[in-house]
Amino acid sequence: GEGEGEGAFDGKNLEVASSKLFPGDAILLLVPKGFSEKYASNDDFLLIQTLGSVARAVRLYDYFPLVVFLAMIIIIIVIPDIGMLQAAMTAAAFLVVGGWVDAKKACSYVPWDLMLLIGSMLGVSRSITESGLADMIGGAIKDAGMSPQATLFFMFAITAAMTEVTTNNAAAGLTFPIALSVAERLGVSWRPFVMCIMVAASASFITPIGYQTNMWCVSAF
Repeated sequence: GEGEGEGAFDGKNLEVASSKLFPGDAILLLVPKGFSEKYASNDDFLLIQTLGSVARAVRLYDYFPLVVFLAMIIIIIVIPDIGMLQAAMTAAAFLVVGGWVDAKKACSYVPWDLMLLIGSMLGVSRSITESGLADMIGGAIKDAGMSPQATLFFMFAITAAMTEVTTNNAAAGLTFPIALSVAERLGVSWRPFVMCIMVAASASFITPIGYQTNMWCVSAF
């Protein structure tokens, strides 16, 4: 690529590791086949376009995955005995067998580190319920004399603070059993508490480290 100032690429030194890069420099990479698919969701690379590739013409056969998806939704609505997981796994099997989805590529797209974090937090959430900690916290909030409205603000603040340092799923999973216990102890409906947690768990825009895109917004100021 071309850079500005001294130290930019001059044709004599093309080693990226020993070259000084400047804002606006572009690096052209010669990569093996499958690189764009493997690193499509990686933040280290920005894929603008693929050179030398011509898109294949769309065939009627290519619309079959859409039919499978719509059929899955209709089956879930019409037949209540079939769960969403069963319908989704059946649809996924059809797509893999039909060749529309590559099983190896599909596995590479799954963020396993995030799945591990969410699974761990859900396990902690279950332990909070079964150990009696949720009931203990709910009883403490009731004994503090807080009104249901004040308790809603309190639960919102806790969940919003947690979602800044962890994922929204983990924050909601940890505070959900506590909210149910608090609602039961106060003798009020649990629905406002659940809605409060859903909104607060998605309020990760307060700090620049809450989510990746927050850094873009903060840097604009």
